[in-house]
Amino acid sequence: MHLIDVYIEHKTIKLNSRFSYLSSEPIQRGTRVKVNFHNQSCIAMTVACQPYTPELQKHYTDEKITLKEILEVVDPTPILNEELLALGETVALESLSSVMACYQSMLPKMLKPNSAYREARVETMAHLDHEPLKITEKQMAVLDELRLEDRILSVLRKEFGSAVNTLIKNGQVTTYEREMTYQAKPFEKVAMPYELSEAQKTAYEAILSSPKNILCLYGPTGSGKTELYLKLAEDAMLKGKQALILVPEIALTPLMIKRVQDRFGQDVIVYHSHLSDHERYLQYQRVLTKESLVVVGTRSAIWLPFDKLDLIVLDEEHDHSYKQENAPRYHSRDIAIHRANTFGCKVILGSATPSFETYARALRGVYGLVSLPKRISGILPKVTVIPPDLRFNPIFSPKAVMAIQDRLTLNQQILILLNRRGYAPIYQCVSCFSSVSCPHCDRLLNVHRESGQLKCHSCDYTTPLIKVCPVCGHDELRMIGIGTQKVEAELKKLFPQAKVIRMDSDSTTGKDSHARLLGAFEKHEADVLLGTQMIAKGLDIPNVTLSLILDIDKSLLRTDYRSVEDAFDLMVQAAGRSGRGQIQGEVLFQSALKDHYAIQLAIRHDYPAFFNKEMSYRKLGQNPPYSFLIYITLTHSDPELCAHEAFGMLENLRAKNLEVLGPSDLGKLKDLARFRLIVKGKDLDQIRLAVASVIYDKGLKSDVSADVNPMAVL
Repeated sequence: MHLIDVYIEHKTIKLNSRFSYLSSEPIQRGTRVKVNFHNQSCIAMTVACQPYTPELQKHYTDEKITLKEILEVVDPTPILNEELLALGETVALESLSSVMACYQSMLPKMLKPNSAYREARVETMAHLDHEPLKITEKQMAVLDELRLEDRILSVLRKEFGSAVNTLIKNGQVTTYEREMTYQAKPFEKVAMPYELSEAQKTAYEAILSSPKNILCLYGPTGSGKTELYLKLAEDAMLKGKQALILVPEIALTPLMIKRVQDRFGQDVIVYHSHLSDHERYLQYQRVLTKESLVVVGTRSAIWLPFDKLDLIVLDEEHDHSYKQENAPRYHSRDIAIHRANTFGCKVILGSATPSFETYARALRGVYGLVSLPKRISGILPKVTVIPPDLRFNPIFSPKAVMAIQDRLTLNQQILILLNRRGYAPIYQCVSCFSSVSCPHCDRLLNVHRESGQLKCHSCDYTTPLIKVCPVCGHDELRMIGIGTQKVEAELKKLFPQAKVIRMDSDSTTGKDSHARLLGAFEKHEADVLLGTQMIAKGLDIPNVTLSLILDIDKSLLRTDYRSVEDAFDLMVQAAGRSGRGQIQGEVLFQSALKDHYAIQLAIRHDYPAFFNKEMSYRKLGQNPPYSFLIYITLTHSDPELCAHEAFGMLENLRAKNLEVLGPSDLGKLKDLARFRLIVKGKDLDQIRLAVASVIYDKGLKSDVSADVNPMAVL
């Protein structure tokens, strides 16, 4: 017999420990097994195996512990290698998550260590068993195909019809099932080898010669960062090694994929959440077989099973999308650094507006710093601040309307950014002034006029658009505020001849919708691209000569220490989409805060000056990167119990001489009360250890989660 240690499939922190079982055969680390846990059949991940010696038997007998045998071995071979097994344990410690949560994040659904995993899809293959004595011409054509290799039965039937069935019936052709494999698509090189500019050559040589493996690549929008990524990826491929290029938004994936395929002429591996479960599984297998050495993906691609990794790129590294919002709450940058330490590869953190944490570390020499000074082609757009004029129009000022009309007349394209989806964020009674809220969350319902619904953007609750106030019964309600749907309606009213594409999370739910909408805009099938922040990054369309950013004031005035940084990033990134061809672009910020330092510095595209100014405020408040934060969130259906346990945790933390803010009531979300504590300190390891000792308390009835180095306060 053998003693094995496993992690159970449940991701809760309370079960974040190893459990021991017996097995008649040795089981390799990284193999899934089925076990009986508290009288339930569960999937578990094997992390240790040793002979069940007499000494071990005596130990468990003395401790009066009866070990159960495993029920079943799920995998013939390990699905996680040694590097990923160790990485999962490390990330769990650093992010204060369970180890199983990390393992489940690493794998596609077909391989996940939980009971909801699905078997991989299979396809029926046709195999030539023996040659018939008599044969028709059509049957001969079938055999000619099968002499070369086994073929997919459905494809053969489509091509040759009943001739295939006859050969199967007579026993000359047999069939069998195999796991469905990825059908690679042929691509030809479209882009000629690119000659780096002098500035790019200098940056490229600086990256290669730097003693640092982690480098911040800073340069304004359009300065040629993507070409450097491709050159470095090409170097990796020539060495027979792998390159991973991460983008923050699924919307950017098709653009980066096209750049890679045009350059290298191969079917690049793609990995993101909009793929089906089976597609993700196939792409995962392609990484294992090294079918392509270049991978383009979003956050989850950082976990893929590389074994010869030479380059990791985080494009637009400042973006919050690189931080996972639920357990395990990891940042892709941190995982990239761990994997770089394992493989000895370079990590490029590229952005026109690097995160303060990255830029501060680069200035201190913790990371390398490489700069691209200016745009490769074209010049930076002219930026103007225009005040809103609600008497003229509730959305567009007179100057904005004139600027849009000018571009339409010149057959040029326009980008309009509003970081709020839906039609209106508030639906209010004009009599009692109450606003319609979600019954499951302490959130207002948003009007979605297209579908005639009110929607909660927190829990996805929907209800038909009501005509009567639920509080006082009055039959007149008004919509307050603007969302992308309302802007789209106003554009169609003001410019009926213009074709508008709207890109937000409502219009991009379909498969390949991001690629389809962006492709249509790139081909000039539309004049205006309207959307949320997903259109502010990475787009490179030369005919876009006007960018209009609406309602940036709400972002600047949020009660979050990162709010000004986020607003500045959004303004600079959106401004960078304009004037990327030979015509100078124009950018309009529609704002009543024209003298705000973030707006003034965004007009000058002066990130270093903004960094210095904002860091002075961060220092005054001792906010990151001058300190570290850990959020602790307690959730329970009983608000009083949740509050009681939160205050109890506050006392425990303060007894450890920690600076603790809260607990604050975050309001109801999905029918659960939530309370948050914020732990602040200079020594991350110290506060992390102290928080771990409190949140792993198995006596707590509330569900507890921790977020180390959170990206947002609210």
